[in-house]
Amino acid sequence: MSILFAALPTLGIGASLSLSSAPDPVSLVKAKGGPSFVEYASLVDVDAIIDEIDRIRATGTPVLYHPSYINFCGSYPNSTTWLAETARHIATVGSAWFAQDVAYCFWATGAAYSTSLGYFIPPVFNQASLAKAIARVKEVQSIVPVPVAVEPPPLTFFAGSMPLFAFFGELAAQTDCAILLDMGHLVSYEMASGHKVADAIDQLPVERVIEIHIAGGRLQETVDGPIYVDAHECTILEQTWQMLAAMLPVLPNVKAVCYECEGVQKSRVLPTLQRIRTLVRDKSASDALKNSLDNNA
Repeated sequence: MSILFAALPTLGIGASLSLSSAPDPVSLVKAKGGPSFVEYASLVDVDAIIDEIDRIRATGTPVLYHPSYINFCGSYPNSTTWLAETARHIATVGSAWFAQDVAYCFWATGAAYSTSLGYFIPPVFNQASLAKAIARVKEVQSIVPVPVAVEPPPLTFFAGSMPLFAFFGELAAQTDCAILLDMGHLVSYEMASGHKVADAIDQLPVERVIEIHIAGGRLQETVDGPIYVDAHECTILEQTWQMLAAMLPVLPNVKAVCYECEGVQKSRVLPTLQRIRTLVRDKSASDALKNSLDNNA
């Protein structure tokens, strides 16, 4: 593993928030059993949200920037202006690393947030698409000032010849990047592809996984069977909890586990954070992550 990843701070158990919606991040981090860090999505322009970030940082709580406007795949390059603004944003808020889903956020030239397409559009998982993703990741790495982590996106369909972990294992190896795994996204892959992630775990460079996400979701019936819909305001599905329990023991270098809880009331967030801590304490292969729990019991 790159020495850059080894030197990254262990942030513990955190919460991912949309700054303008419930729950209030400052109230949450001050609560007993609250998150030890806050991850957020926002506009690329850091000046537009810096007051809100400063409120969080004034409590001594670190932040991670996790937006949705970078193309980490496909033929369409990212705007150099937006990449420069992203670098300024990361440096200004002190985000320890930069992670985003590997999916289309915009089509053709220019720049846009993923909401412009309505949803993340995943790549085709094959060698040709992998080559484009490598180019896109390197494009971002050349500008942002911190290590980059790539995240498998949520999947309502799967297209391609490469298993998910083979694709992301090769992407990480060719770019020397880190990996973020979202447990609900892994459930969505299993449902969309019919394959189990455990059957291909040997294709995943587990030492590169530095962050885990867990979030609410719902199942939607289709003519071809149920699909997983990423819906952070919903309750975390039991399949997602089971995925977390299965993955924690095989990931030795996890530095942060984040509950994505945009739109969830504080009264639901705190018990969920406690359940995550219990699982981490019982199951995690990362000693540093387990030790961090003592600082935020």
